[in-house]
Amino acid sequence: MGGNSSGMSGTASVSVIIPTYNYGAFVGRAIESCLRQTHADVEIIVVDDGSTDDTPQVVAQFGDRIRSLRQDNAGVSAARNRGLEAARGAFVAFLDADDYLTPDSVERRLKALLQSPDAALVVSAWYEQRDGTEERRCRSKFKQDVVSDRFSEWLLRKQFGFATCTAMAPGDLARQFPFPAHISNGEDIAYFAKLCFGRKACWLTHPTAVVTRHPGSLRHDIARIRRQELALVQTIFDDPFYGGALEPLRREFTAGRCLSLFRSLYQAGDGVAARGYYLEALRQRPASILRLGYLGKFLRLALGMGPRRRDGH
Repeated sequence: MGGNSSGMSGTASVSVIIPTYNYGAFVGRAIESCLRQTHADVEIIVVDDGSTDDTPQVVAQFGDRIRSLRQDNAGVSAARNRGLEAARGAFVAFLDADDYLTPDSVERRLKALLQSPDAALVVSAWYEQRDGTEERRCRSKFKQDVVSDRFSEWLLRKQFGFATCTAMAPGDLARQFPFPAHISNGEDIAYFAKLCFGRKACWLTHPTAVVTRHPGSLRHDIARIRRQELALVQTIFDDPFYGGALEPLRREFTAGRCLSLFRSLYQAGDGVAARGYYLEALRQRPASILRLGYLGKFLRLALGMGPRRRDGH
């Protein structure tokens, strides 16, 4: 990655990859946030994954200020991989189309990587904002900046929050590992755990992005979640890249994944499937019963009650 002088941060090129699918209502804001960065040398790559809404028209308005690619619908992983193949920057960052960057986002993360030339990744705290509101809430696990070679383990053990829109990596390294195209829920965990396995990563307490919460988020696409089931577990733990080194974490990760599926299916009203995943979480890791929020939801199902509504009923 080169030296760690502050002068280099002003000349290093950074590619920001924005995959989008039917996010015409959001993608313009994401692009604008990249155009307004304090760091000058930013390549913006928008990969339209076969949108059928007004996304192509919104993207076209930015002309040659961005690089626009379009493909048949193949999922967010395939779109990110297409962006990685096209990226020319010495460093690569990722931004989902419904999120956006703070003005100093690229500059801060780039500086962190240049100051830690052996780091494979930098991630940061982020703001969370509900669509239609201006109120932001900062999400941060650590109270101070951290550099560690345990980020891959921490990520798999869910010991810190993670948002893809805060991630930046050296381009040569980022292109060595494709996102797993056969999954579209948790694919970022599989990618970044592999990227920083055996390598150092940096955490910044200063937020560098805003994650937007909205009902139409693809994060909550229940049909995709059902189809995928526990494929993420096999994708990570059966990967020969790790040589079995992750096996001690398999049951803990599987239990956590089952709880995540339980929550999604519970909220979607599929009590039968939800119960199955909760019981599998207990089988994989009996200590999961101490997660009282999940236990409360399970007991509601056992009593024939559905999810709580926002009015408390």
